[in-house]
Amino acid sequence: MLASLGLFVFEPFKVAFDELQQKINYRYGTGNAVGVRPRMQYIGPDNDTISFSGVVYPELAGSNVASIDELIAMGNTGKTYALLDGTGRFYGMFYIESINRNQSHLLTNGSPRKIGFDITLKLQDDSNRESVAVLDQDRA
Repeated sequence: MLASLGLFVFEPFKVAFDELQQKINYRYGTGNAVGVRPRMQYIGPDNDTISFSGVVYPELAGSNVASIDELIAMGNTGKTYALLDGTGRFYGMFYIESINRNQSHLLTNGSPRKIGFDITLKLQDDSNRESVAVLDQDRA
């Protein structure tokens, strides 16, 4: 298992991603004054963004377009999902912010032989992170 988002599992040779990118954001307030540059004040962390991309080959993986459709259905709920990687690291509770699906190498009936995807997740407020069970207690 590469990772899981809720009960959806990303697995090699089925629905796998090639790259995971985490963007950690911080917030600053700006105070304006006449004749000087604005003053910046650190307010705190912002909601992180995680994105990953991959390719599914339905003929080789034994999976089909329904795998990506399941992620789209999850995004349509507006709910948050726990994101864990294969080592048990808990990233937090995430909303599915966007999904980009690209189908190519179409057969005569229109089914794709290659499905590329990009998924962007947005961290929900994780102030209750300690209450979520994790597999590796050393990282908690």
